[in-house]
Amino acid sequence: MESRLLNIPFDVLKTIMEFCVGVEYLNFHATCKQCHLAAPMIRWSKGGRLQNYSLASPWLMMLDKERGVISFTDPMFGDTYFIKTPHEFIGNVEIHCSMYGWLLIRKQDEPLMFYNPFTRDMRELPLVPYLDSFCFSAPPTSPDCMVVGFTTRLERHVYIHFVAREPSWRRFSLNFYDDASWRRFNLNFYDDALHWFHFATQYERNLYALYYNGGVGFIDTENRDYTWQEGPISSCRSTKQNFLMRCDQRLLLVVASEFGESVEVFTLNDSKEWEKIESLGRHAIYITGKACLCIEAKTPEMANKIYFPRLHSENRKIVFYSLETRRYHTSNVEESFGDFMGTEHHLDPHVWIEPSWS
Repeated sequence: MESRLLNIPFDVLKTIMEFCVGVEYLNFHATCKQCHLAAPMIRWSKGGRLQNYSLASPWLMMLDKERGVISFTDPMFGDTYFIKTPHEFIGNVEIHCSMYGWLLIRKQDEPLMFYNPFTRDMRELPLVPYLDSFCFSAPPTSPDCMVVGFTTRLERHVYIHFVAREPSWRRFSLNFYDDASWRRFNLNFYDDALHWFHFATQYERNLYALYYNGGVGFIDTENRDYTWQEGPISSCRSTKQNFLMRCDQRLLLVVASEFGESVEVFTLNDSKEWEKIESLGRHAIYITGKACLCIEAKTPEMANKIYFPRLHSENRKIVFYSLETRRYHTSNVEESFGDFMGTEHHLDPHVWIEPSWS
């Protein structure tokens, strides 16, 4: 049966689309050929309709190289949206960071670039050597956007770039010293992948935290100092995965066993000691291997949960761990399970992203 939408004059369809934003626009765009023409993919940043538009949660973005599409999956409702892979993502692309609805990506032997997959806005950065981990302080559209990159490969340097103010990167070396409350750490970096920085996180104004070889390194970009804190004592007895992130003014470390049978959350308290916490309160955590997000949940159903980049093998919904039940679940399904058995992990590049049309 043909859609009744086909009986609506094309000009009327276009007028309707002027009042649609975000997900509503994407759904309409995918309905039929007539709607596809009435709702073309546009650069939302050129208009003002979406300045205050927001969604219930971040989406899981996956770059499907085989099919040539990028998918976005809503973990709350299970809906998946697709866009054709833009030319910026064709080839060997590495996603370094995801914040404020923007990706920091790099193609092999090419400069870093900011990319917003919802507005298709792209901002190329000056050339910089390959770095292990990145974070940035604000969207690249902001005059206060600062990108910070860290490397432990042969050299011990921090690179800083003020996107709107300077044409190149600043580079400086790190100093190391003893402190009564911190352990001195002798860095023998070389090319050992186990010693690379991961999960760069702006902890305070000039202080950055990075996961490093079982502990957390702190880099003070103002005083150019480096200190190191041992990781927490975990009850997990199998191979562990560690994920570092900031949650409001706290630093959180999620320790999860490789097959999911154990999940623990620790915070670094004011005494510089790791403390295990039993609840995230109103917050939710979104985990991937490159970047982790911890944000205040916009609905009670999403609070106090850790969302993994995994799909249930049968219902194809995103898997999350509830700190209340201490079990894994998927949305709209009462069934629970105790580990990652029966779930699938994305092999293609993927990351959580907060949709932004501005």
